Amino acid sequence: MYRITFIQKMTYLFLMTLLLGCSKEAEVTAEIDLTLKQQIAQKILAKTNAIRSEKGLSQLIQNDDMDKLATVHSENMVSFDFFDHVDHQQKTPSDRADDLNFSWSSIAENIGYVPWFENVSGCGDTRSAEAISECVVEGWKNSPGHYANMIGDFSELGVGVAFTQDSLAYFTQVFRIP
Repeated sequence: MYRITFIQKMTYLFLMTLLLGCSKEAEVTAEIDLTLKQQIAQKILAKTNAIRSEKGLSQLIQNDDMDKLATVHSENMVSFDFFDHVDHQQKTPSDRADDLNFSWSSIAENIGYVPWFENVSGCGDTRSAEAISECVVEGWKNSPGHYANMIGDFSELGVGVAFTQDSLAYFTQVFRIP
């Protein structure tokens, strides 16, 4: 017959406490991460709308479906290690929208990436939702094709953010007219 000693019981309790503590910590980290991504997405929408306002254009409306579409693309760029409008399955933004049964009469996409780092060339310290969103939006604003999408004849916007393990943030904006 096997007997459990007091030391074995204490070791077991310590390990269980440690494991449970780690899983709680992982849950909290995931919640903080999700909140950060949401904050960045909201700031990107606000900054894009500020650019549109300067031009006398209507505000883009945040759309949950377009957020999902944009997030899937950002996550795929991270997971499958590519940076392109055509994804790892050779699908375009309109193909991806069709696959998810999202209706559209016009659709466009901006992508970008910025390191979550203390000294990013042209941006400085990007380790806050405000700074990293400012950096990527300014990059798009200074790119004629991306800027054209930002001030284009669209009514809705979705934003997706994903981070690599080494803290490189990938961004996708999906513009749509339903």
